Amino acid sequence: MEYKVDCRWFSGYKPCQFKRSCVACPHFSPPDQRIAILSLEAMGAVLRSTCLLPAIKRRYPKSHITWITLKNTQALLANNPLIDRILLADTTMLPTILRLRFDTLMAVDKSLEAGALAEQINAKEKRGFGLNDYGAIVPLNAAASYQYDVGLSDELKFHINQKTETQQITETMELEWKRDPYILELSPDEKVEVQRRRQVLVGPGAKGVIGYNTGCSLLFPYKKFTISRSIEIIRAWRQRYPEWAIALLGGPEDSDRQMEMKAAFASDERVINTPTREGLRSGVLWMDTADLVLSACSLGLHIAIGLKKPVIAWFGVSCIQEIDVYDRGVKLQSDVTCSPCWKKSCDQTKKCYDSVAVEEIVEATRRLMKSHLHIEN
Repeated sequence: MEYKVDCRWFSGYKPCQFKRSCVACPHFSPPDQRIAILSLEAMGAVLRSTCLLPAIKRRYPKSHITWITLKNTQALLANNPLIDRILLADTTMLPTILRLRFDTLMAVDKSLEAGALAEQINAKEKRGFGLNDYGAIVPLNAAASYQYDVGLSDELKFHINQKTETQQITETMELEWKRDPYILELSPDEKVEVQRRRQVLVGPGAKGVIGYNTGCSLLFPYKKFTISRSIEIIRAWRQRYPEWAIALLGGPEDSDRQMEMKAAFASDERVINTPTREGLRSGVLWMDTADLVLSACSLGLHIAIGLKKPVIAWFGVSCIQEIDVYDRGVKLQSDVTCSPCWKKSCDQTKKCYDSVAVEEIVEATRRLMKSHLHIEN
């Protein structure tokens, strides 16, 4: 029997999806480039890095793309039509990763773990970031120098640079930057489930759903509003938009916060505390029920951008100019002189998480409803 072992669909384990002989198969598709994308962490950065995929396909239309990541980020890449294979950088799959040969490695992360793995992966050409013998992260190609410099200079990162992170990583990988979007795809069954959940949220007579991403990574606690400020925002929304449901959206680390927020509106059926412990993919579906989303610069914001939601994005710790909301959002800067800082602790009396006015958020909501939902309020 003749097999086309160089076909993108051939695994050697079982029949491919087309279930026919390799001889004269019309689906035979030998890749002209085998590309590995190494993006392990953080989850928002992994999702953001999917913007590389359209640019790769423009330059290498017949490429085979392997994405190397961690188990907790895998759910963000599920159903992605431009990824041929996902491999997990854990002890069970590391031998597989190191056995494969690639034409090009695109190593996105600047971390010790990712850098060490990037140095070991067998690829003819490497772009992005690796690790030297002394444990220092280093650029692997000349085009990575700008993004490397941004990470090492607060003056460049906070004040001079105007390139979004998506532009930076695209140029680092020597690809054409065309402001390509994130790719976050739902399966047909998931889309049906989103509509079912949305019907539960909207209820009789409601016009739509405002989603509020309530939390953030525990690594940067100042990327979330206080509970009292959150309650102020929800109350202002309920007064201005009484016919809209408010969905509290978050992960396991936000469970207690959301319960406290909901308790302030215990008798209000249009403030809904959505589940926080059903897993990342379920969280994506809950996010997709919303017509627009308020979020800090966190995973929730990147999910909303990936789902092409109108977003109100507020910034304190992080750099407002680095996030592209793709003309579907309003970006709000905290009214503090020390922003951005990228600090995990703060000794300032005036905190950035208390320095975005509720009125600004309500006005941003009105603008998005008018410009993207075509609703006058």
